[in-house]
Amino acid sequence: MMTHQLAASVVELVVPLADPNVPTGADFKDWVLVIAGNIFIAILVLRAIGHYFKREWGELFGHIAAGVLVGGLIYANNQTINVLKGFWGLLSGGN
Repeated sequence: MMTHQLAASVVELVVPLADPNVPTGADFKDWVLVIAGNIFIAILVLRAIGHYFKREWGELFGHIAAGVLVGGLIYANNQTINVLKGFWGLLSGGN
């Protein structure tokens, strides 16, 4: 394939991405994350109630801590990713 043909094929692939009318799937991703988050919360609440009635306090607090972490990943995923990237930058010595 010649260089100008390769450049033309790259331009053909990039042009639809610049069009704001082309669906990107971001709305679908958000919808799936909300559904997954609601299912996660329902399971977490049911298990927490069971641990509460059995008086398993360590398990209950462990579920709450895991729920906060996973809930943050589900509902604020972009912010959580940025925090984790910043934390990794601190650990690895990067900028």
